[in-house]
Amino acid sequence: MSEESLVKVKQYGYRGELILNRADKKNALTGPLVCQLKDKLQVLLDNPECRVIIIRGAGGVFCAGLDLPSFFGDQKPEWVSEFPQNWQSFHEALYNSDKPIIGALEKYAIAAGAALALACDFLIVGENAVLHVSEVEKGILAPLNIAWLLLKWGTGRALDLVLGGERQTGVELVNKGIAYAAVSDELVVEKAREIADRLAGFSPNGITETIRAIRAAGSKDSFAEVLTRIRSS
Repeated sequence: MSEESLVKVKQYGYRGELILNRADKKNALTGPLVCQLKDKLQVLLDNPECRVIIIRGAGGVFCAGLDLPSFFGDQKPEWVSEFPQNWQSFHEALYNSDKPIIGALEKYAIAAGAALALACDFLIVGENAVLHVSEVEKGILAPLNIAWLLLKWGTGRALDLVLGGERQTGVELVNKGIAYAAVSDELVVEKAREIADRLAGFSPNGITETIRAIRAAGSKDSFAEVLTRIRSS
């Protein structure tokens, strides 16, 4: 697969879709893929005809996390050194988005894939899908995952999902208030599109002003500031 097609963007009316397109690798993340995510997210954010954004994976899988062989192979790619900042910048763009972001979590979201799922304003999950936030048992910190949990759900939920280190099913994610809805696995994208199209029918100014008001009344910290405190603790 050429690097030009690692991420696809599709527009359906006022709904934009950002699609991780490495189905053969379970949509695992690499530096080039994340750079495309950043660029193509910005295209949707800048497009006045796009009011709602869906993030999903090709091939019926959300994201398997980092493509570890690409990071730690015999020949380390040049993009490895820039990956942390590019990945963080992408999440900062999601955090600052004034358009609703809907995640369609099919099959699984692991580690960095879980961070992507947690970043979404609405998360639609398959009933049998799983989200695995961290590998705390291996001593691996997941700062972006922790940042999203703290910003959205607080310390208690962060301790639950991170320190527990257990995979959460779609139904469990709804029960814990992490996911918006759990549906049959084959209906995840359809449900995400249904919600996106409903939101896209609202007043765009009303959506933008509501998102800004909620965030202004919430955390006064930037995403980067929260990450800095996590990493320096």
